Amino acid sequence: MHRRLLLTLAIVLAAAAGSEAGPFVPNDRYYASHEWYGPALNLPTAWGYSLGSADVIVAVLDTGVMAETPDLADRLLAPLSSTGDPPLNGTSLHHGTWVASVVGMGVNNDDAPGVNKGGAGVGNFSILPITVTDALGHNISGEIAAGIRLAADQGARVINVSHSTLRFDLLNDAAAYARERGALTFVAAGNSGARKSMVGYDYLIFVSGTDRNDELWSEEAGGSSWGLYVDLAAPADDIVIADPQDPDLPNGYGIHHGTSFAAPLAAGAAAMAWSINPDLTADQVLDLLYDTAVDLGTPGWDEKFGHGRLDIGAVATGAYALLPEPASMALLALGLAGILVGRRR
Repeated sequence: MHRRLLLTLAIVLAAAAGSEAGPFVPNDRYYASHEWYGPALNLPTAWGYSLGSADVIVAVLDTGVMAETPDLADRLLAPLSSTGDPPLNGTSLHHGTWVASVVGMGVNNDDAPGVNKGGAGVGNFSILPITVTDALGHNISGEIAAGIRLAADQGARVINVSHSTLRFDLLNDAAAYARERGALTFVAAGNSGARKSMVGYDYLIFVSGTDRNDELWSEEAGGSSWGLYVDLAAPADDIVIADPQDPDLPNGYGIHHGTSFAAPLAAGAAAMAWSINPDLTADQVLDLLYDTAVDLGTPGWDEKFGHGRLDIGAVATGAYALLPEPASMALLALGLAGILVGRRR
């Protein structure tokens, strides 16, 4: 609680010092009409500081990403693979494109009618697609782990895994390697709609799913998994995705559900923090995510929401508060740097 109060003070001071732009609402058409979770996550506040930097690489370990997706194309890096086979192009299974779009659809780029850039992701980050499945979506834990190491070696600061697998211990070892290189690894909690007996992992950040009412996402076919391993929660219901072949919304967009999309929202929050303040350590960013989260359910950490539901605006403000200027912020940051270290569990 002491840590959270100090971070709250930093955020208040940062807000007082101010981002000149203030809250920012983008022109992307589906943001206003369908992205209910943008205001819920306080994204306009985050966008007042930054629309996201292409200098920050987010690795999407999945089924490949369709290069022709307009809202992603100009920030897609050359695809890689950790499976021993060439990278998939995202057309056999669209899941990788969906995940990449949630974190990285262009923000405020819907100013050319007919260009099909109508969704808003978390920020304008560079996306590194790394294939970790076969064409049917099946995965091998060791190949996902190899993908995490590959992402870290390629300079990714944020790594997203929206797949279940058998050996999360292998992924955790790889995520430790990535953490040593300054990267954070986010993993979807799963869609079983039930409690899992999994334990927590030191280097994997598991994200459960919430709905419009800030309750655990649930539906007849399942819903968010939960358990001792959950670290954070983020929206998983009615999430806008980009897909050139999806018919749900006009012009290459759709609506999907699942913790596969909660994880990249959390990954995007980390990428946003680094877009604002590139000098933050991975531990500082992780503490920002946890200490600014909106506490839901049982007070404090709990099995359904972890440290709470993501607040990207508060993460962004906290990242700004830790910038070295102005001088008052620098003094505050020095005090916070000694406090915001390590994980709380």
